[in-house]
Amino acid sequence: MEYFSSLVVDEFILTDPGPLKCRGHNDEFQKRRRIVVDDRIVDIVKRVGLEGLYRTPCREIDHNLITAFVERWRPKTHTFHLPHGETTMTLQDVEVLLEIPIDGEAIVGTTDLTWAAKFQSMLGIATNDTVLKGQRIQIKKLLEKIDQGLPDGAAEVVVHQYARCYILALLADKIFTDKSGDRVHTMWLQMLRDLRNPPQYSWESACLAWLYRELCRATDRGASQIGGALLLVQYWAWVRFPFLCPRMDLPPDGAYGPPFAPSPLSIK
Repeated sequence: MEYFSSLVVDEFILTDPGPLKCRGHNDEFQKRRRIVVDDRIVDIVKRVGLEGLYRTPCREIDHNLITAFVERWRPKTHTFHLPHGETTMTLQDVEVLLEIPIDGEAIVGTTDLTWAAKFQSMLGIATNDTVLKGQRIQIKKLLEKIDQGLPDGAAEVVVHQYARCYILALLADKIFTDKSGDRVHTMWLQMLRDLRNPPQYSWESACLAWLYRELCRATDRGASQIGGALLLVQYWAWVRFPFLCPRMDLPPDGAYGPPFAPSPLSIK
């Protein structure tokens, strides 16, 4: 059986490299008190099509589980090579687990923009070399802005600034995690210019493409970390391989009131 991941078979490596470091921004969220999102912000999140991400619960990532699947990833086919055959995450999996839209415009644009001059107007955040490094902004600055709370009777431009901060942090935490640690790329602001009547984008396909790229990079020799929608990988593994899912003793139906409204499968 031929494996393409150098994590599995490498004649030059005789020791187990250990589990990959799964990069994420959940630590930044955990350091702070639970964020209470203003209803005005939630309305904009729904308008953009990201309510599913807003409702998707955070979980601690199982580094060993992710590493085990990366070891079986084949970059040439974008599939996991398992003893019983090949399988992979599809757009349908993303739709069911995260409930983000597949229909809409493709998420394309430039990754090399000078945003420093626009940060004050788009996010309401003053920048310096510490806050903005290259094309990436500190997650904690976005969360600090959100923690300030949205004033009653705030002007539309202020509401939109708070919404962009929250959505940018949400994207960084759930689907577009990279290996920068505590930062998020500002290229996503291109899709958040107009929040009054926002274009509908295919966030789902962008999420899956980003994840595929991160999985391929993680199979390279010497790779020690991985980004991307690892929460999606974990939920997918739990659904497709139920024996991997932590056991939960659920209360009987109706014990705590009516069931949840239709929501991402991940919340279950």
